[in-house]
Amino acid sequence: MSRFPVTQLCPSSPYTTAILGSTIQIYETSNGGIRHTVTDSAGPIRCAAIDRTSQYLATAGDDKILKIWEIDGLRLVNERELPKRPTSILFTADAKTILVSDKFGDVFSYTFDFTPLTEKQKKDALSSHENPSGGALVLGHASLLNAFLLSRDEKYIITADRDEHIRVSWYPQGYNVERYCLGHTKFVSALHNPVFAPAELVSGGGDTALKFWDWMTGTVKHEIPVWDAVEPYIHVRSTKRKRGDDGEDASEAKRKGRGKKAKGKGKGKGKDPAEEDAVEEQAPVPEASKDVAEPTTSTAESVELGEKVLVIRKIETSASRYIIFSAVGATALFSVNYPEDGATTQVRVLELGQPVLDFVVVPTGNLVWVTLDGNWAEGTEPTNKSFVQLLKITESGEFTQADSSPLLEALNSQALPGNSHGKLLCLSLSCIQPLATAEELQKLELYIDLVAMPKGHDGEINQEGDGGTEAPETVKQNKKILGRLKNKQKVLEKEAALASAPANDAKEPDTKRPRSEVGEDNHLDVDMADA
Repeated sequence: MSRFPVTQLCPSSPYTTAILGSTIQIYETSNGGIRHTVTDSAGPIRCAAIDRTSQYLATAGDDKILKIWEIDGLRLVNERELPKRPTSILFTADAKTILVSDKFGDVFSYTFDFTPLTEKQKKDALSSHENPSGGALVLGHASLLNAFLLSRDEKYIITADRDEHIRVSWYPQGYNVERYCLGHTKFVSALHNPVFAPAELVSGGGDTALKFWDWMTGTVKHEIPVWDAVEPYIHVRSTKRKRGDDGEDASEAKRKGRGKKAKGKGKGKGKDPAEEDAVEEQAPVPEASKDVAEPTTSTAESVELGEKVLVIRKIETSASRYIIFSAVGATALFSVNYPEDGATTQVRVLELGQPVLDFVVVPTGNLVWVTLDGNWAEGTEPTNKSFVQLLKITESGEFTQADSSPLLEALNSQALPGNSHGKLLCLSLSCIQPLATAEELQKLELYIDLVAMPKGHDGEINQEGDGGTEAPETVKQNKKILGRLKNKQKVLEKEAALASAPANDAKEPDTKRPRSEVGEDNHLDVDMADA
C-alpha cells in the first residue's frame, strides 16, 4: 500500500511542520524526531501557513473550516467557518491577522482571536457572499483568485487571478486599486516578491515566460522564456472524461445543475469559477503509474489523453539571487539567474525522477527542501521511493544533493513515534507514515491545477518520444469562448461599418419608448389608413 506524500513542508527552528493528506506532523528539526501527530477526519488539508515566528499554524480544507494550531504541542487554538473553499492562507507579520482567499475570488481577513458570532452576519454591498465568521472583506476578483501576497511593508496586497490579471491594491483598504500589471495572456498562478528587490515582482502561470515587473508602475522589466526548458519534464497530463447519462459523475452533475440538460432556476447553481468555462469534466492523470488504476472506456465515460499544460506552481528566490521555480506535473526543479540589464539567462534543470509537489528555500546555507510524489512511477515500481529531497544551490546556480540529515531520513523513512522524548522507532518500510489507498490518493487532487487553471487546452496531444511539443499557440476553445469571440467580432464589424459610413447617412438610433406609446402609435396608423 502507498503512503501519503508530503504536500507541504514548513522547515524552521526548532520544529518542522509537514502536511501529509489530512495529517499534520511536527518534527524536531535537529534530530528528526516526530514530536506530535494529528489527523483531521474532515479530509485532505488544502492550505497551510505558519507565522514568521513559527509558533502558529493555520490550516483549511474542503470542509471550509479555518483552524489555528499552536505548533509546540499541536494544540487547537480556535476554529471558524469560511464562506467558500479556500485557495491560500497568509499570516501578517505580527500574526494578529490571517488572510484567506477563496474560490469566489475574494480575500477575507480574520483576527487571530475568535469569538463566535451571536447572530448571523449580513452580507454587505461589496461582498459576493455572507461570511459566517465575521471576516472582513479586503478585496474581490470576478474570477478564481490563484495567488496573493503582501508587500514587504504590508501597505499593499498583490493578487492574481485566472483571467490574466495582476492587481496592486492598498492594504487593508483593498477597494483602492493602485495599479494593474497587465501583460499576461493566460492565467497567473504564482507570484513572488524578492527580499533583495522589494520593488519588483516575479509572476508566472500558463504563459511560456516568467515576467519581472516594477509593480508600482505596472511595467514589465524583463521576461525569461521557460517553456522549452520545462516541457520535456512534464510527465503528468490532463484527460477529458465525457459524461454519459448514468453513473456517479452524471448524477452529481445533475444535482449541482452543471449538466448539459440543466434548465430552469437551478441552472448553473453550485458552479465553481474554475469550472465556469468547462464543457467536459476533466481530471489530470500521470502518464504512467502503478498506484493508480488505468481508466477504462465505457458507454458512460470515455477518456482522452490531453496535451502538456504549463502551470507554474511556485516561484522563490535564494539569497544568492537565483530564481527557483517548479511546474505542476514536472519531474524537475528549475533555476535561473535573476535578470540584470543586458545579461543573458539560461534555465538550469535538475531531474528528480518524480513530480515535484512543493519546495522551500532556506536562506541559510542556500538549501532547498523539495517534496515529491513518491507514489508516482513511470513503467515499473521504483525500488526506493523518495518523498523528500534536500538540495544545495552552488555559486554557479546549479543544484547538487546536500548532505543527509536526521530530518531528511525521518521524512523519507517509515518510522513510528517512539517515546515522549520524540525519538523514532524505525520499523519495516510498510508500517510507519500514514498509509493511503488509491481512492485517498486521488482525493488529494495533486494535479488538479492542470485542468482548473486553463480555460482551454493549448498545443497538440503528444506522446513521449515523438520529439516534444511546440510552444502552445493555437487554442482549442470551448463553445462558450467561441460564442464570446463571435459576438466580439460582430461588434467590431458593426463599429467599422459605422466609422466608414458618410456623415449624412448616419442615422440616430431609435429611442426606446414605453410599450403603451408604441401601441397607441400603431393604433393611430391603422385608423388613418382606414379613413
